[in-house]
Amino acid sequence: MEISLLIFDDSLSDSNKIKSFTQHLETLLKHELNFSLEVTQRVDDSMLDSDLMTRNFHVILIDDDLGNNHWGNQIIDKIILITDNTPEVAKTPKVYYSAGTSITDLKEKTKHHGNIPCETFDNLAEFVFKLIKSKYYK
Repeated sequence: MEISLLIFDDSLSDSNKIKSFTQHLETLLKHELNFSLEVTQRVDDSMLDSDLMTRNFHVILIDDDLGNNHWGNQIIDKIILITDNTPEVAKTPKVYYSAGTSITDLKEKTKHHGNIPCETFDNLAEFVFKLIKSKYYK
């Protein structure tokens, strides 16, 4: 099975941050579940409608600080609006993360949407792996 992730992060795709995350997750998926990984990375929400309407993602990851005064919780708000009319997207797990913002602050920013998991970047690969394993591994 190929796992498809949509990641909103302002780091360039060749940055060490995203590269190390995807390599770690890819290794876990391959060795533990025999799954492969496909990653679509966006730095903003300019392709959001198109991405969500044309692709089926297994998990959507949203960084808190997207640079240039753009914030992940604004993208979550837009995703929630889209999912009001698209039940398939509503079922896609979303994870809000940050390398610098506390979990408490992340939860505060998303509390009006209910239970969106919040994680530190350091724990993100393991968290996403466990999420994928519990939801898609039979």
